[in-house]
Amino acid sequence: MEQQRRAAQAGWYHETQTSPLRHTPLDPCQTQHADSFLLGLEQKIEPSLLRTLTQRNGLLFAAQTCYNKLFPKNVTLSRGQTLSLYDRLSSALTVAQVTGIQPLCSHYAARLAPLNCPDASRESNIRQTHLAQYARLLATQPTLITPAMLTQLNEVGLSTQDIVLFSQLIGFVSFQARLLAVVNALAGRPATVLPGFPRPEECEQRGFSLQLRSWQSRLPEIDLKKANKQQLDVLDFCAPDARESSFYRLLAQDAPTLEALSAVSTHIMQQPGDQKLAIKEWAAAATSRINGCLFCAGIHGRYYLQSGGQAELIDTLFDDTQTANTALSQQDPLVNAVKILTQTPEKFAAAALQPLLDAGYSHAQILDILLSSALFNWLNRLIQTLGESRLA
Repeated sequence: MEQQRRAAQAGWYHETQTSPLRHTPLDPCQTQHADSFLLGLEQKIEPSLLRTLTQRNGLLFAAQTCYNKLFPKNVTLSRGQTLSLYDRLSSALTVAQVTGIQPLCSHYAARLAPLNCPDASRESNIRQTHLAQYARLLATQPTLITPAMLTQLNEVGLSTQDIVLFSQLIGFVSFQARLLAVVNALAGRPATVLPGFPRPEECEQRGFSLQLRSWQSRLPEIDLKKANKQQLDVLDFCAPDARESSFYRLLAQDAPTLEALSAVSTHIMQQPGDQKLAIKEWAAAATSRINGCLFCAGIHGRYYLQSGGQAELIDTLFDDTQTANTALSQQDPLVNAVKILTQTPEKFAAAALQPLLDAGYSHAQILDILLSSALFNWLNRLIQTLGESRLA
């Protein structure tokens, strides 16, 4: 999101979510929290650490607002908006299952449980199959999504606005899952990994560099001459030059979610008087490298250097050899923590924080690092799937 940085910058099913210890409730009444983003898990954090988290009330409010826009109590369908509440919640459950964060699985399963399933027609089953496949692959590894899959979503009845909202939803739940993993770690609780949980897909993307890249949407963007006031206002809220950005013009197809994403991103990356910018940019670049996002890795690699970062670290991060990247994750506790959070959020526990503390990072700095990484697990999924990145 370079422009924003300049501004301030029966063919399918869900596995039932249960616990071997029978402690993950499926009753909606048991999982309804005033906070549907952190699900009340933050209340188990030690008070001094909780203050570090709640100092970011603006971020938590923006994230909760985004949740409310994506998963309202009722959804009014139209020709341009065909994703029902069932579609949204079942897809969110798919993403939660991929991340392995059990409280999140329980939350979305509970919200989904009272809703009526779609009809059992062949067309409905095909649609649900494509939704589940796209959500699962994008949540697993963004590089697995091909342009043809966007076409398939359109062919089963999703409008451009639907596809944008759907991708935002998957990115948001990926972000939410990682924040819950961080909260779990701050609370000192061990990670719970179900037996047989699948290994993450490794990214095989090559060609990382600091060279400028352009980005062009694969889907129709809004026509500024025909855009409504809300779309134009949201574009102006995101960045002074957002109207000239293919990325922002595409995401403005679903303006409320774009507004919420922009608020979340600003609260994480652009806090006034922030003296910790370099570590945030390093976390963003490392996360983007792990996810295979050439565009974001290049941008935030440059921002990291502009913030006083070390060129040799960027060179190693962008090295295509597995040996170099393995060595970097072993030597740099920040990269190692980001790698665990990005690839295996279900394994991110208190033990993952200790190397950062041993390296001299404060709890506030650690939270900055992990928030940046969680955010780019959302942004990378939008950048990599909804458009093409090319060297400028």
